[in-house]
Amino acid sequence: MVIGGSMAGLLSARVLADHFDKVTLVERDVRGEGPAARKGVPQGPHIHVLLDTGRRILDKYFPDLFEQLQVQGAEFIDSSGDLAWHHFGVWKLRRASGIPGMLCTRPLLEWNVLRRVKARPNVAVREGCSIEGLIYDEKGTGRITGVRVKTPQGEASWEADLVVDASGRGSRMPQWLEAIGYARPEEEQVIVDLSYTTCLHEPPPHFQKEWKALFLYPSPPKAWRAGFISHVEGGRWLVTLNGYFGEHAPTEYAGFLEYARSLTRSDLYNSLKEATPIGPISQHKVKDCRWRHYEKLTRFPEGLVILGDAACAFNPLYGQGMSVAGLGAELLDTCLREQTERGVLSGLAQRFRERLPEFIRLPWLLGTGMDLLYPQAVGKRPFGLGLLHWYILRLMERTSTDAHVHHQFYRILHLHAGLEAVLQPSVALPVLGHGVMSLLRPLERLANTETRPPPVTPPPPIPVPVQKSTG
Repeated sequence: MVIGGSMAGLLSARVLADHFDKVTLVERDVRGEGPAARKGVPQGPHIHVLLDTGRRILDKYFPDLFEQLQVQGAEFIDSSGDLAWHHFGVWKLRRASGIPGMLCTRPLLEWNVLRRVKARPNVAVREGCSIEGLIYDEKGTGRITGVRVKTPQGEASWEADLVVDASGRGSRMPQWLEAIGYARPEEEQVIVDLSYTTCLHEPPPHFQKEWKALFLYPSPPKAWRAGFISHVEGGRWLVTLNGYFGEHAPTEYAGFLEYARSLTRSDLYNSLKEATPIGPISQHKVKDCRWRHYEKLTRFPEGLVILGDAACAFNPLYGQGMSVAGLGAELLDTCLREQTERGVLSGLAQRFRERLPEFIRLPWLLGTGMDLLYPQAVGKRPFGLGLLHWYILRLMERTSTDAHVHHQFYRILHLHAGLEAVLQPSVALPVLGHGVMSLLRPLERLANTETRPPPVTPPPPIPVPVQKSTG
């Protein structure tokens, strides 16, 4: 039984289909035919980034997915060469990285994944239903044996050998566990009060196609407004404006455009002012990022797995959520294969919850480390964080001029490597040298001398990482 039909739930259902006779995915929303934003995914209309690790996992479980997305208008790009990215006051190098990125809307991606999950003969998707609690065999095995569900026909109890909570940020699992006699998990939280405000546009007819995505990140701690433009299917631009700490972009267009002009650079505004808005402006607010440490509980029931945002909800500004959800689903697959070798399902819940933090720890550190650069962010600041922040700032500045540092940063960004990639001597020495020089003389930043994103030599075509159909 899978609770929640977002990306974490869909990937979980796909993995479970290889191990169980029947998988039921329970979703509150009733979806129509075709891609569309929905209430259960309020972040759906806004810009999304799929890191290369997430792309790899989706390609593993849905081999024809990306080929068909391209047919429907999604586009593969070089995630460095085709991206103009201003961050920490400098433009990052634009060079062929060999790491593909995909540009499309979240509803198009999710709808295509949903179609493939529904096509599995042993998967049933029950929409318009909500889970109200857990069924627990207290006197017998001490395990979760199903869920209490509210359906359009009334309340019911559904049995299951395994329950997977992939219900997202709004997960009620702490309350459900408490109701059956277990403790709530310890929570680690960083409050950022972030907003996403988004509008689709028709690009200006004279746009020179200097980039396929433009990212203007803020420069902490002095600025906390950001803006993004991404090409998406239909030849459109998806334009998202972000603001921390209550500085949310207006949802009427004159104010939206004025907010774009207030960014620390004019590049996005100059592109946007001659574009044509299409459709409504939507807004989504994110109070915090939160990690529920289920692995620290001394007692935990069998028959229960928690992953995706239900376990750890990241700041969406860094694009980590879908990829970490994919890593959780892949870990579930690994753990189930190990249980199959042992011939029993007992032990899965403990094995999974102990190993999931291995895949959360790095993206959590990267994301919250960035957020805590702001004095306004509320959260625990561990010892030595100031030194880490100094190193991160120098590292980011160095990505504008040093190809090797830039490459190692991209490896971490896409979850290909751990922190060792930017702490090895070939990176640390030039970063530290740059830091020393910046203390001796004012740093001459590209942001102060350039009026446009840096040019890029057109990279060679990137092979699309999909399995071609033979039909």
